Amino acid sequence: MNLSLKMFIALLCVFSLCSSCKEKMTEDEILTIGIAPCRKPAAFIQTLGFDPNRSAYSTETDRYKGVILIQAPATETDTIRKYQHPSWSKFGYMASITTDDLGNAYTFPVPFINTENQTIQTLNSIFKIDHSSGEMTLFTTLPKTDSVKDMVAYGLLGVYFDCHAKKIYVSSVNGSTRDKENGSLFVLDQSTGKVLDRLDGVDAMGLCVGGVTGEKKLYFGKARTPEVYTVELDKEGMFDGKPEFAISLDQLGPRGDDKARRIRFNTKSELVIHGIEFNFNLAGQSIKPETKYAFGYNREEKKWLLMSTE
Repeated sequence: MNLSLKMFIALLCVFSLCSSCKEKMTEDEILTIGIAPCRKPAAFIQTLGFDPNRSAYSTETDRYKGVILIQAPATETDTIRKYQHPSWSKFGYMASITTDDLGNAYTFPVPFINTENQTIQTLNSIFKIDHSSGEMTLFTTLPKTDSVKDMVAYGLLGVYFDCHAKKIYVSSVNGSTRDKENGSLFVLDQSTGKVLDRLDGVDAMGLCVGGVTGEKKLYFGKARTPEVYTVELDKEGMFDGKPEFAISLDQLGPRGDDKARRIRFNTKSELVIHGIEFNFNLAGQSIKPETKYAFGYNREEKKWLLMSTE
């Protein structure tokens, strides 16, 4: 046996050993992903005199620039309370928000009506609201293209914190044009914002991680078509496969071609999709009509079934 063949066999053995040592997930563990709670309210909320159990962040871009905190009324005679930290409006209009297991919140800028006060850098940056101080600062800026020719006006379109692997998932369409899908999905480190993994060639909006099918998957709404796709993940939350079709919203709801703006699992293990009309046009997304679709998974037939629409 020559030396090169011996080296090849040795490397093959090492690869096989590493693969077999990869930590596996139990079925019970997988089925709770996306459903088991982990998020907690930020500590600073209580210092404002707000009830953390009745308070939530909002990005009502038709009324406020940036982020606001809203406390829901406790009774019919009670009033809505609102709060905005001075730093929450410094970076323009904001889009989706996700919170982590420490109470930190993550969000990103979005163009509203026009691209004034927005650049490629700001549109591909994520901002973090600290759970202790309430201050919003730059968390990380994702890799971006140098050219702006024919690019769509958007950068980031989705953000989601996975309680299971404690990773942050982000979708960016930076680099995409009206005709070409050049976006990416990123896996970020919760502490540093460092890019740990990425999947290119995907324009996605709503993001969610779940395991009700028996596999841990990232669910993402396509930004160009009324479809939801999945990509399998390993226990650490890294991409472990190629995107596969899961659900279509085509001809469903009042508009018939909704894009999945937000995706979450409820306590009944249903996949709840918030759909809106979206064609990369510059408009206030929060004021657009929205339809909520709930899908249940049939494990015998291995397909999703529409349960309700509202």
